[in-house]
Amino acid sequence: MTGHPPEDGAVHPADEFATLRLQIEDLRRALTAIRGGDVDAVVLSGPQGQQLYTLVSADRPYRVIVEEMGDGAATVSERGIILFANRRIADLVGTDRAALLGKDITGLVDASAADTLASLLTTVPGTTRHGELVLAGAAGSTVPALASVTGLDIEGTIVRCLTVSDLTDRRRNEQELVGAYADLTRSTRELEEAQRIGRIGSWFWDVASGELDWSIQMYRIFGIDPGATGSTAQQALATASHPEDAAAATAAWDRALADHQPFVVQQRFIHADGSLRHTVTRGEVICRPDGTVSGMRGTTQDVTEQRRAAEAVVEAREALVRQTMELAEEHRVKESLQRAILPARLPTAPQVELAARYLPADRPSLVGGDWYDAFWLPDGCLAVAVGDVVGHDLDAAATMGQVRNALRAYAFSEGTPAAALTRLNALTTGLHDGGLATAVFGRLEPSRHSWRWASAGHLPPLLISPTGVRLLADPAGMMLGATSGTSFADALTPLSHDDLVLLYTDGLIERRDRDLDAGFAALVHAAHDLVRQPAEVVCDALLDRLLPAHGHEDDVCLLALRLTSRAGAARPAAR
Repeated sequence: MTGHPPEDGAVHPADEFATLRLQIEDLRRALTAIRGGDVDAVVLSGPQGQQLYTLVSADRPYRVIVEEMGDGAATVSERGIILFANRRIADLVGTDRAALLGKDITGLVDASAADTLASLLTTVPGTTRHGELVLAGAAGSTVPALASVTGLDIEGTIVRCLTVSDLTDRRRNEQELVGAYADLTRSTRELEEAQRIGRIGSWFWDVASGELDWSIQMYRIFGIDPGATGSTAQQALATASHPEDAAAATAAWDRALADHQPFVVQQRFIHADGSLRHTVTRGEVICRPDGTVSGMRGTTQDVTEQRRAAEAVVEAREALVRQTMELAEEHRVKESLQRAILPARLPTAPQVELAARYLPADRPSLVGGDWYDAFWLPDGCLAVAVGDVVGHDLDAAATMGQVRNALRAYAFSEGTPAAALTRLNALTTGLHDGGLATAVFGRLEPSRHSWRWASAGHLPPLLISPTGVRLLADPAGMMLGATSGTSFADALTPLSHDDLVLLYTDGLIERRDRDLDAGFAALVHAAHDLVRQPAEVVCDALLDRLLPAHGHEDDVCLLALRLTSRAGAARPAAR
């Protein structure tokens, strides 16, 4: 609304009243417009020219908007002094709004964002610039913010309007998204690695597009270039499929689409290098709520190695069965040969009690040359012998038969055990087959209560007597077959009633986990309470106490002779 003074400078009462009425009418209309909210400002002419007067209520809606908006806002002078700040920006920097007015705007940002803010504050009027700032919050905290600065020229005065949006939630969401993506990437790699290790791939078929989506392992299983897609991949798959399996695979696929049931199909594929791969595919149909098929998904596993391993196991099992049967048959032959060579029964006499045991090794492949013998001589002496031929095969068993039979012959022709072993050694070395053996041979004279014996590298006999249990001292003598010209010596052991002499082979006392002396000590200890026990009882007790519960690796041979209270009576007829 504008007032106009008279142009000619003269004042007439009538005109003055008319002018006043016009001014009053103008003021009335202006007041009505102001009350109705149709006027925000009034321009009045005066001595200082036209002046603009804004109404306090005119900018109230805008102030409400600025105050209630979710972003922080501030008006900054050209020198960067804060002229206005809303509550939100005060909350972001953790201070009172009144404390912000008149302060430098640069105090609101972290030092790291000072250059960015300085650049934004150069925004010229009529333009808007954007950037990211870091607001300096309370207690050293920071707030990431997206800033927008608009330059304004108000009647020659340059001001800049700053708005800031809190990016804290966005940054948190971005970090969570980055973490989720990293987890997804890691899970994808782990899945691919697991599929590679397990030689298993996954696939999905979309019924609408007809496209097959494969994991990377599927390409490896089929021997197809991973770069192949769509029809190219399907054509490569058809080419790699074994012609004998294609019909069965197609039938399983079609049947699953018809009955909506899971399926399993075995199929072979031929790689470009000609190698054959065996696979097992498992799939299931995916249906929409209305029952129509939307696709199919499943896995394919390369079971070539498992199949080869299974075939190898079958072959190995068959070979093991054959080998076991062959070993069992060989063992039966060896044992039959050995038992045929051993005496069918021991000689009997009232004055002497005899007992013998022979146990072959637990392993069927091991039947050695352990042997024993007992027979009456023409002079009334009882000849007893125990020996061990080196080896665990048919040759050892055959050598054992030769040694036993030869010793029988020499026992009848030679006068002493040492002389018989000397002849036996000459025979063994003369065979030139490299055979070696040990033996202990003796003559028991019941009437004289004496036992004369000689040893060819064999273990010392054990004497179980009421006076004590001990090993008999060995006379000199090397193994049979070791060297020609070896001499042997006799030893004479007096015996009393209830004395028992035990001859044995190394299988009774030798063990992998102890030395021979420990074996001798174990033998003496095991026999300490067997004085005056029958020969049969002694043999069984020693086997039970000395042999391992889990089996024995070597043959075991025992021969026990016990002088009874009737020793000295006439011997029975020779037999």
